[in-house]
Amino acid sequence: MRFGWVLAGALLLVACGQKEGAAPGAVAGAAGPAGPAGPVAAAPAGPSLDYAALSGYDVSTWFLSPGWPGEYPPGFAVLDPDVKVPARARPNPTDPQDVSCLLPQFANYQIWNAARTADDQLEYFVATKKVPVTVLEDTEIEFVGDAGIETLALKKGDVLTYLRYIGEGFTVLSFNGREFDINEGELSNVTDIGSTALEEDLWVRVACMGGSQGWLLFDEVIEEKGVYPSPITGYGDAADILPGDVDAVRDAIATDAYGVSATDQEIIPPSEE
Repeated sequence: MRFGWVLAGALLLVACGQKEGAAPGAVAGAAGPAGPAGPVAAAPAGPSLDYAALSGYDVSTWFLSPGWPGEYPPGFAVLDPDVKVPARARPNPTDPQDVSCLLPQFANYQIWNAARTADDQLEYFVATKKVPVTVLEDTEIEFVGDAGIETLALKKGDVLTYLRYIGEGFTVLSFNGREFDINEGELSNVTDIGSTALEEDLWVRVACMGGSQGWLLFDEVIEEKGVYPSPITGYGDAADILPGDVDAVRDAIATDAYGVSATDQEIIPPSEE
């Protein structure tokens, strides 16, 4: 499970230049997040799965949605041969890891890697623990609605529900039965969102070599031997690893030569800086 980083990271992004009123990205995995060059297509959209029925998460306390969040969604790449990882038949962390899954070498499981997603029929979704966000003073919050930028009037003591992070500083919250895409910068000084701890599970269904399938939880699989953070070389750009690049990618990640250690950041090889 991933804790706490989304709210702090999004608020930092807003403080460092998120344009007020900028349109948010779509939920990753549908139309793709908006970015420096506009919307980026993620995985081809397919029939929507019933994540609640599939996983067994309690939807009264968890929000389930397709894709993985973040301006640069995390991912993982298989650099070594014969990498066999424990997986689950059902995407629920309380279930045993009852599937042994052999992953293909050079595969890069990142939501922008459309070729891998299509070939293996990958399915990404995120389960986010619902969190109450309390309004500290009477205020009006701008949000992106059907008519463009609209205003939501809130009173001190009102409680919104945090549902998930999208990207570019925007998040999804609900209030009075309606969902809103809101720039977190609008909330930072008038709610307690900055002190809210976030819990989320990032799941992907993969095709194992031999024909079976299994569900992998990002925070678990990234710790497996032979599995490394996805080396994203540009916004919206991801592909399987070329065999000749394996050693360079492994060495660069080990020495932090890309200049970042987080897996949801843009990674630019030193030769391209």
